[in-house]
Amino acid sequence: MIELCSSGRTRRGTVGRFCGAVTLIAGLVVSGGAASAGTAGASTADSAFRPAATAHTGTATGRLPVKKIERILQADGHVSSSGVLEVDIDRTDLHVTGGQPRVRFKDGFQIQHELFFQSLGRGKAILNGDLALKPQEIQPVIDAFIAHGLTFQAQHQHLYDLRPMVWFLHFRAIGNPIRLAGAIRAVIGVTSTPLPQHAPPNPQTPLPTRKLAKILGGDATVGENGIVTVTVPRTDRIRLGGVVVSPDLGVSTSVQFQPLRNGEAAVVPDFSMTAHETQPVISVMRRNHWQVGCLYNQETDEHPQLYFSHMFRVGDPVALARQVREGLDRTAVRHP
Repeated sequence: MIELCSSGRTRRGTVGRFCGAVTLIAGLVVSGGAASAGTAGASTADSAFRPAATAHTGTATGRLPVKKIERILQADGHVSSSGVLEVDIDRTDLHVTGGQPRVRFKDGFQIQHELFFQSLGRGKAILNGDLALKPQEIQPVIDAFIAHGLTFQAQHQHLYDLRPMVWFLHFRAIGNPIRLAGAIRAVIGVTSTPLPQHAPPNPQTPLPTRKLAKILGGDATVGENGIVTVTVPRTDRIRLGGVVVSPDLGVSTSVQFQPLRNGEAAVVPDFSMTAHETQPVISVMRRNHWQVGCLYNQETDEHPQLYFSHMFRVGDPVALARQVREGLDRTAVRHP
């Protein structure tokens, strides 16, 4: 369940509660082989949508210094009920179109850095995430990962026909959360990402936020430009770099809706799947005429190994949400 951080603002915007809380995974430990980087507003279309009333900044094993991390990153974040801090940083310097039919991707839709911090207790945290990059930024960012002790995990595109093309580099690290924030801030500094960034004070959307969340069986946020994001957590136990991680650490399915004219939306689900789930999901989505943008691993040293696929389609948002739910029914997630 996604909730407001202590600052009262989030990168994605107003936050709502739908379909229950994410189950907290207890007993988080760092294995002996784990790597360390210690050196380093309510919907206008749905009056029932309400922001969360309370903030949580801790887990069963410790608390994250949320405000200090936000100050270092120069961007706002939000904290889930399981204690994971997510900070999304838009590439507002990129003006991207993609998909068929062509859609201008507004700020807050797809083209952003995503950073996830989870406390491990005793002054340690795990950081997992990805950066959205121009081609000429890829090699400097890889060098910066190495220089700051971050594990480079993957390099790929999410949708194959973006103009200009944007590449995504995934990374992770374990260490002191303040040092981790400083390390990834230094990496972002080799890109042309505009900073600082702040959340919109009262985001609005014409989309039926509550209905979308109910159909998908996840938690919804409303962000800038009316973009709705629904996160649907996996229910299996996931270990990354020797650590049992929360489903909120960027390893679950997320679905973004960008409002368009005439009540339509551009919709991009990012499916999280095990190997045996990939073909059933892709088959049902292709049967519904979704454009499959990619299929890839985004983490290394992950058990079970997960595969991710971004897809694209334009149409009625409720009808498309039901089709995405058909795909989700082939994966290990809760039923609505």
